[in-house]
Amino acid sequence: MTTAPRTPAPLETIEQIKTHLRESPQPVFYLSRSATNLSGLDRWVGGFHYVTLSDSWDGAHPRAFTPRGIPRIEPRGNINIVNWLLGNAEVQEYIARNTPEGFTPQIVLAMFDEASERLCERLGYELIMPSIALRGRIDSKLVTTRLGNEAGVPSVPNLLTRISGWDDLRAQAEEAGLGEQLVIQLAFGDSGRTTYFVSTREDFDGVADHVIGPEIKVMRYINHQPLAAEAVITSAGTVVGPVLREITGHPELTRYRGGWSGSEMYPSLIDDDARGRIGELVERFCGRLAEEGYRGILEVSILRDTDTGEIYLGELNPRISGSSAHSNLTPGDTTLPLFAYHLLEYSGVPFVLDLDGIRAERQRALAGQEWSTLIVQYPGAGVDRIETAARTGRYRVTDDGALAFVAPELDWQGLSGPEDAFWYRAVAEGEICGPGVDIGMLVVRRRAQEDHYALTPFAKGAILAVQAEYRGRRINPLLRYWRAGVRVVRERLGR
Repeated sequence: MTTAPRTPAPLETIEQIKTHLRESPQPVFYLSRSATNLSGLDRWVGGFHYVTLSDSWDGAHPRAFTPRGIPRIEPRGNINIVNWLLGNAEVQEYIARNTPEGFTPQIVLAMFDEASERLCERLGYELIMPSIALRGRIDSKLVTTRLGNEAGVPSVPNLLTRISGWDDLRAQAEEAGLGEQLVIQLAFGDSGRTTYFVSTREDFDGVADHVIGPEIKVMRYINHQPLAAEAVITSAGTVVGPVLREITGHPELTRYRGGWSGSEMYPSLIDDDARGRIGELVERFCGRLAEEGYRGILEVSILRDTDTGEIYLGELNPRISGSSAHSNLTPGDTTLPLFAYHLLEYSGVPFVLDLDGIRAERQRALAGQEWSTLIVQYPGAGVDRIETAARTGRYRVTDDGALAFVAPELDWQGLSGPEDAFWYRAVAEGEICGPGVDIGMLVVRRRAQEDHYALTPFAKGAILAVQAEYRGRRINPLLRYWRAGVRVVRERLGR
């Protein structure tokens, strides 16, 4: 007589969950250009590994791997990089070498496509992310708005419509009571590039080719505070990360109006009432996404009307996001990084969560703290091969605004004071870089923006100090265009 296998007892406390994540032999591999978003997860997850195109730690990280055979015509774009890494023989050998017998490698990706899914399936890897089909559908700003409406989560007053021209737009907006100042969004695309502010016919004429024809979202313009929070949808409920103020549109950091360049958190950002309402909004919205089959990490952007105090649903990023650097903070080691709950959801181990207790502990752990992340772009005017670059590690910002290197640390969890800074290098010596390319992330324990959104003098000085560490030699334009052509051919051939 055979005995049915025993179902393991569910993990019931945070301590049990911590122990499981640290001691489980299950290997998890995060593949990306650099490990910025999830740096520090290895402190909590015993089987967590980083596989990156650029070695930000110069070989010092015990659970990071960068293949040696990166071609001089290196892959470009986050998805192309991920697919190149998945198909690389050295990477496959590393994954096999670090996968215990009887276990299936679990793969974590921020950006990927159908080809990535097929590669993982062919290689026998488990991609522990929501599917591209699901992500692609709910990533639409129009679908997000409709799902929010169904969940009782309001967006800024809007129309989801099609227009034939300026007169049609004005007539529909007037009937809906949206006012004279309008914001038009396309279904897909970065908000800095597919969001248009239209108040006059002249404004409209400049974007008419983009907005006439397709279904669009037409919103009332409001004075707002741009906020965001990551969350993880699990079978035991939704865990919500800290509320952040986004850093957008600063020319010191981005070339795009409204382009995202980091986040910040500080005690006076919002009061407890607003924080509670935002948490409820995110939980209700995530409950509706769970009905669609979504599991795991995502980011919700929130708009707070500064004139009325109303809280509105903004956009959805159904993936690991730029907020991760904040949501995975674990000061004092009393709370889990948010992404740990994503790994728990895909672990196959039963668990229950005390959501109220988790929320209270996270608030206690982060109470009174200031943190900012700044995504810094290459300052050069042309496409260069980098000859000098700032090392990853802890720095101190000196009185004259320079950066003084302190120690080659692996992540920023140990930053202790407002004069400390952590630079996470994403582009190293020998790599090709040009205008608009992110060279890394600067983390500081202070605010980066004034109340009126201007960068603080400290932030401006720190950005210039980091950029001053980078020098490059200009690549011959003819050689650059030849390489770009070869890259396109390779990508089309799938090589």
